Amino acid sequence: MSYCPLDLVEGYVKRFVIYPSEHARVAHVLWIAHAHLMDCWENTPRLAFMSAEKESGKTRALEITALFVPEPELVFNPSPAALIRIVAAGMPTILHDEIDNVFRSPTADDKNATLLGILNQGYRPGATVPRCVGQGMNISVDRMPCYCPVAFAGLRTLPDTLASRSIFIHMKRRARDEHKEPFQLRYARDDAQKIMTALSEWLGDIKEVMYDVRPVMPNGIEDRTADIWEPLFAIADRASDDWPARGRAAAVYLTGSARDDILTDGVELLAHIKEAFLGADKIWTSSLLQRLRDREESPWNDAMKGGKPLDDRGLALRLKPYGIKSKNVKLSGEVRKGYDWDDFADAWKRYLPASPSGTATSATSATHLYNKSNLVAEVAEVADGRGDLDDLEVARGERAACLEYDCGLPREVAEAMATNEIPPFLRKRTA
Repeated sequence: MSYCPLDLVEGYVKRFVIYPSEHARVAHVLWIAHAHLMDCWENTPRLAFMSAEKESGKTRALEITALFVPEPELVFNPSPAALIRIVAAGMPTILHDEIDNVFRSPTADDKNATLLGILNQGYRPGATVPRCVGQGMNISVDRMPCYCPVAFAGLRTLPDTLASRSIFIHMKRRARDEHKEPFQLRYARDDAQKIMTALSEWLGDIKEVMYDVRPVMPNGIEDRTADIWEPLFAIADRASDDWPARGRAAAVYLTGSARDDILTDGVELLAHIKEAFLGADKIWTSSLLQRLRDREESPWNDAMKGGKPLDDRGLALRLKPYGIKSKNVKLSGEVRKGYDWDDFADAWKRYLPASPSGTATSATSATHLYNKSNLVAEVAEVADGRGDLDDLEVARGERAACLEYDCGLPREVAEAMATNEIPPFLRKRTA
């Protein structure tokens, strides 16, 4: 039996990396594949292996990634000038370890603003960093490209702008009952090279059709999130079998799990204010501030300089960018400064994430409905007379509806995947 190279890559990486979920493993494999076809995409997602503590497998994930991506460049705290020249020299895959040492505080963010700009803008083709070259009167501007695939490993989180361009995999320290093979590069490289060759050949065969693909997005995956997942969906769709469904389920699950990673202080404040209104039409500033501070584990008790609680002036400054100002508000016959519900309605509509129909829960449901062992068991029961063929057809119809709605697959694809007499994953695969 021959396999799609994505299956081979997945089989290899799970030998050495303990992932927080199958969705994370699927995203990693698809990201590896997308790095081989960079001129086919309009953007490239940053892949972020982050964790709360050290020794959680982040560096190992980067080392494994380096075995399967083109021109891997493992770096630690590079200067902006060095990174620009590395990228300009070709199309490397940047694998940046200990990214938390670069962006550890607002002060560090300012210091590394140029590096952050390169990592932000370099997710789209054509992005350049202008630099003056020459001396004296012979100065010219050299526009150096910065578009390339980038994966990070680090503690905690990333700056907001970089987080919005990233797919997060939250690594965890291995539990005592979780086992993986010991990794030694000198022995692991040979097996990986064979898989890398098969992967490169397969991607080379499908490259010509990848320029014009427009993958269908699952519900809840839109705007920039759709941009960063599009290349991975394109790869998954060409792999066929269950990769299209698994890829979309991974996107829904990981996007829902990463909401806190891309939540800015301003959006968090808007969300907390909405809760503080308690459904009322208006509220005094003093009452709003008290409710914000009284929140469990409230971030507003030390939000001001010197660790002081958020005050009316600080609140006004934070709301000014959204065009929201306090006004005279009359409650119980008394007038004080405050806010109307309608003052926030537009900002809430634009900045607060909607409750998506595709959440981590629905992604789990989607993959459960399209679970290989479930359908294999049902096919086996029908085959030996223990099951009812009509019941199997109903089950397949439910799967088709799920794949079409929750995973965003075209109807004909969903029906084909769910109603074939022999499911796709039972058929022999061709590389």
